[in-house]
Amino acid sequence: MKAALLKLEQRVDSLPLRQRVALFVSGIVVIAAIAWMGKLAPLTVERHALHATMQQQQDQIAAADQGIAAILKAYEPDPNAPLRQRLATVQELTRAVGDELSDKKRGLVQPQRIVPLLQQILRGHPGLRVSAMRTLPVSGLQDGKFSQSTPAVGALPSAGPAPVALLYRHGVELEVRGSYADLLGYMEALEKVSPRLIWGSAKLSVIKHPEASLTLTVYTLSLDDTWVQL
Repeated sequence: MKAALLKLEQRVDSLPLRQRVALFVSGIVVIAAIAWMGKLAPLTVERHALHATMQQQQDQIAAADQGIAAILKAYEPDPNAPLRQRLATVQELTRAVGDELSDKKRGLVQPQRIVPLLQQILRGHPGLRVSAMRTLPVSGLQDGKFSQSTPAVGALPSAGPAPVALLYRHGVELEVRGSYADLLGYMEALEKVSPRLIWGSAKLSVIKHPEASLTLTVYTLSLDDTWVQL
């Protein structure tokens, strides 16, 4: 080992001055580079670790911000909440009214069966005769009351579309003549009929004893505005 060093020293000494200076400078650069790399490598590793930690913390902060924003949004008042609640109430009320109307409709005679029913019951009272019978205009239920669903003759058309009725009322006005006892029996038979009719009015007048006249108005309800005229 010592001999090798001596031999290397002799070779260096035999070099020209310029080459010895360049060799000396190169050696210093190599030694400095090795020393620098020995210190720089741990710093580089530490820098990467620090960067990863900072990135992880930033991700956690962003996730926390999103969670807070979601919580705040959940507690924000919905400006459409009153409208949604009102719509749900109206829809529930509409369903309830529809169910109730359907139940009532099932217990009533169908509109097209009113006239045949009146005539059928009349056949059971041969002492009575019909002096007049007419169907009444269909009226629709709107705003809690029945109004004529079709405009009267000569009436001006409305500016906007007519509102849709929830229920329609179909009526027949009947005038029969006979004795008081026969008229009373006919009314009792109408009251007991099933499906039933809705009474509108009943007007009794004496023509000449014992003959009297009875003017009846009876109705039924339907979800359809179709009406067969006499």
